[in-house]
Amino acid sequence: MTRNRRLGQAAMTMVTLLASAALLAAQPSGIVYVTDELRLGLYRTEETSGRSIKTLISGARLEILERSLMSVRVRAEDGAEGWVKTAYLVEIEPARRRLASLEQQQAVSQSALAAAESAQTSLAERAQSLQQELDQVRQDIIDLPALQQENATLKESLQASGILVPMIWVIAAALSSFFVGWFAGNWWLDRKVRRTFGGVRVY
Repeated sequence: MTRNRRLGQAAMTMVTLLASAALLAAQPSGIVYVTDELRLGLYRTEETSGRSIKTLISGARLEILERSLMSVRVRAEDGAEGWVKTAYLVEIEPARRRLASLEQQQAVSQSALAAAESAQTSLAERAQSLQQELDQVRQDIIDLPALQQENATLKESLQASGILVPMIWVIAAALSSFFVGWFAGNWWLDRKVRRTFGGVRVY
């Protein structure tokens, strides 16, 4: 019974391999991938025997160049060309490769999100600073009538106390002081010179 079961499982595996080979053979070109959790040898001949050219890991992307019943001639991403067994190839991108791509996209998205959050923080600080300036301007506008009233009150107080003097008076007083000082200085200088030289003017 056990032997029959093993033979049945082997027959099912062979049928699956043949079906995969027939499916790939029906499409002469395209892109295929090495299945997950596998290391696959790349060979020089269609028989895929002997020493392999290199080892392909799961998720390796291969370009189909030529097909036979059980093997496919492919070109790897690094340019290496050779034959691999058809049964170990799939047309759907393996989960490991998709995961790596998604992780890379996530890293890029997180970096972009961090940059956006930093820019948002900077904009929020700038907006707060502008709001404070706006509030200060509004407060100055509110205080302006009170300041104007205070200024008017001070002018009235100065006028009432008589401190305010017409400008013409100020100018007249300054000119008078200048001329009085000039004449007084000349008179004093003349007197001193005459006294020094016995009453004789030497100029």
